[in-house]
Amino acid sequence: MIVRIVQRYPFLIIGLTLSLLIFSLYSAQHVVYEYKIDTFFSKDDVIYRQYKLFTKDFRVGSENIFIFVKSEDVTNREVLEYMLKLEKELRHLKYVENIVSPASILVSIYGKLPEDPVVIRETLKRYGGDLIPTDTLALISISISATESQQRNELAKQIEDIVKFSPKPAGVHVSVTGSPVMGYQIMKSIQKSVRLTTSASAILMVVILFLVFSGVVRRKIFALVPLLISILSVIFVYGAMPILGIPMTEVTNGFMPILIGLAIEYAAQLQSRFEEERKEGKRTDESIGIAIRSTGLAIALAMLTTVIGFLSMLFSGVPALGWFGILSALGLIVAFILTLTFLPALLKITDRDVKVEVSEEDGTGILERSLSVLAKVTAKRFRTILILTLVVIAFGFYGYTQIKLETNPRNYVPQDLPAIVSLKELERLVGGQHYYVVILNVDRLDLNAIKRADELGRYIAQRESYVDNYESLAKAIVEFYGRMPSNDIKLEMVLQKLPPYIRDKFISGNQIAIYIASHVKSFDEEEKLYYSIQNDVRYFGWKDGFYVSGYTPLLMEMGRLMLLGQSKMTIAAYILIVALMFLVYRSITKAVVPLVSITTVIAIVNAFMFVFGIKQTMLSTTMNSMVLGLGIDFSIHVLERYLEERKSYDPMMSVMRTVERTGKAITTSALTMAGGFGALLISPFPLMQTFGVLSLVAIIFSLLASLTVVPAFLMITEMFKPKLGTPSPRGVENV
Repeated sequence: MIVRIVQRYPFLIIGLTLSLLIFSLYSAQHVVYEYKIDTFFSKDDVIYRQYKLFTKDFRVGSENIFIFVKSEDVTNREVLEYMLKLEKELRHLKYVENIVSPASILVSIYGKLPEDPVVIRETLKRYGGDLIPTDTLALISISISATESQQRNELAKQIEDIVKFSPKPAGVHVSVTGSPVMGYQIMKSIQKSVRLTTSASAILMVVILFLVFSGVVRRKIFALVPLLISILSVIFVYGAMPILGIPMTEVTNGFMPILIGLAIEYAAQLQSRFEEERKEGKRTDESIGIAIRSTGLAIALAMLTTVIGFLSMLFSGVPALGWFGILSALGLIVAFILTLTFLPALLKITDRDVKVEVSEEDGTGILERSLSVLAKVTAKRFRTILILTLVVIAFGFYGYTQIKLETNPRNYVPQDLPAIVSLKELERLVGGQHYYVVILNVDRLDLNAIKRADELGRYIAQRESYVDNYESLAKAIVEFYGRMPSNDIKLEMVLQKLPPYIRDKFISGNQIAIYIASHVKSFDEEEKLYYSIQNDVRYFGWKDGFYVSGYTPLLMEMGRLMLLGQSKMTIAAYILIVALMFLVYRSITKAVVPLVSITTVIAIVNAFMFVFGIKQTMLSTTMNSMVLGLGIDFSIHVLERYLEERKSYDPMMSVMRTVERTGKAITTSALTMAGGFGALLISPFPLMQTFGVLSLVAIIFSLLASLTVVPAFLMITEMFKPKLGTPSPRGVENV
């Protein structure tokens, strides 16, 4: 049916495609770029919900913006006056709720800036220690009410502009950081990454197609037709993002260069078969029909398995990975449809319907001869390959258990962003600590409850070896007031006098927060301390409700989701792909043989990460399921062609002809895939760079495995079942 439609209505197909292209280009203008840690967590995730509740109630954490003021002496009156002027300008901005600085603390206590430098220093030492980490650095903390990405980005830009253009005293350097500012800077970096990697991917495709695929087509310019299919697929999916409500994030921005590389495969397979038939003298319509019918099943299987690999990311429980999987899968489906419709239609209206003379020369090139030798060797050494495969799988499994996790999203983004550089500088000055926050419910906020909470903090600090110290409301009161109040009336007076940024840090309604500083360094340590703190609170005998939150438990939850998600994605991909293969072939052998080679590749990728010390990131956890989806394409093409050849030739000749006829096409596919993923290496995002390296390793070994492991196992199956089809007596000696 598809063949008849393409043959009869090629101009209609091209017209519909161009109409959809125009709509997609218009829709793409509304794509939203954003960076939020929220994209890594489901709204139903308990630890994530507790973290959002904590940051909202206690007005601390990721929603604040910080201005770094650096000078030889930040307690200098001129510097403090500059802070007050800067605050005055910032308070007029929409979404700015509160601003606290060393200067505003002094004004809140004395009504103005004191004249005496000694008074200034002593007061700030006592009440503003958190905002003056060193004598040369002061912090201005800005609480904001903006919740939408667009609002946060606009506010971050406005604050950056005010800081940039406000007159500064001599020797004063100012920078802006905090999650909203990082989000704004990362958003701009995402836009840069999309342009850079997509352009690089397209350029690589042009070079690769001319080097590898131009020998397949009769007219050199037609070597770029597969690239046209992939670019159209990318544009269509990019235009669908606003309709699907999917934003462009530090994770989803990688789908575009990847899709450019992946989508080419389908078109290259069909066009290669079309050119093969045309060179044998068949007419255009006949060649199109043969190309669609002969490659359609293999392309469909390749598409379905890859789509399964990507859609298995929905099992991860991480929204950003789910979006990445949806966009990639949608792009492959679009590429498949275009390959079976738009590509044949384009070939029909551009190809001359003339008889092409068949060349009498041997068309086997160096690549084909090399692949034939490789296939012959692997077919004869299948037992050795089996042993090596088992060894690699075993070592890969061991390596997987030793791979460490990178759970901090801050390390996924460009490390040279000004906001990141400022935070790293602060950590170098004051030391980076990992905080757990124990949120305690109390019936009544009185002196007894505050003392009891302080005792709990001391109890935890004494019991846990990973804990360095703790911060409590009682400690803050003693630091501010000199001692604990003797009764609840005096306590109320002291609480009223506490600076808002201190009071809000420890109190929210009938809740008290204790901040536990630790030196945990790995996911295992984070998880161990998290549950140990919960047990400590119970053993201490706290009768009211409580929960443990903070940024460190959030990172711990990311690690848990990464491990659990990887297992779910891998199992789901295996089950679905085996089911699909069995449904198509009605044979366990034919369903499992391609998976054996891909399992080997998964083991190699894990071994590679272990040997080179590459940490597991949120995106690299998708490698197992993605390799299952991508790499099996090559194995399917080899298996399909082998089954076709096996009807006429003996096993050895079937393997040789399969590799000769299919090897160049899948090599082209592998190189174009490598080009798409390789473009990620120049991304400014470390997350994408790591993913690109691992993907290149996976693609290279998927190609090698399809040309070695698959033929070897096909030969093994011949030992147990001599006839997969109805072979003729033709063999090596007859050709």
